[in-house]
Amino acid sequence: MAVLSALLNGVGHAAGGPMNEDLTPLAAPAQKVVEAGKRGEAEAFLTEAKDLLAKAKEMPASAAQQRIVGKLKIAVAEGKDGKLTEGVQAVEEAMTDMKKSGPPKFGGGT
Repeated sequence: MAVLSALLNGVGHAAGGPMNEDLTPLAAPAQKVVEAGKRGEAEAFLTEAKDLLAKAKEMPASAAQQRIVGKLKIAVAEGKDGKLTEGVQAVEEAMTDMKKSGPPKFGGGT
């Protein structure tokens, strides 16, 4: 039984990381970045985006975390170039991935 448990645990990690990853704490700071970008506040956008990227890098490594970090790197680069619309779009795409992650969902199924 221990071998089966170890094997199944390994499969869970190979498929993209722990099943209980929760990247939703990044959602509120990401919303601040989006709001700053939509207001046209380039300096605030860039500062908030850099802070968000740092927080995302501190999250446990997983496929979702890597996608989010990649999109936030794009947002920071776009912010440095003054392309706030493109930067906001990259953050919004990252937010979609944040919402897909979350704590495990238990309960009935069909």
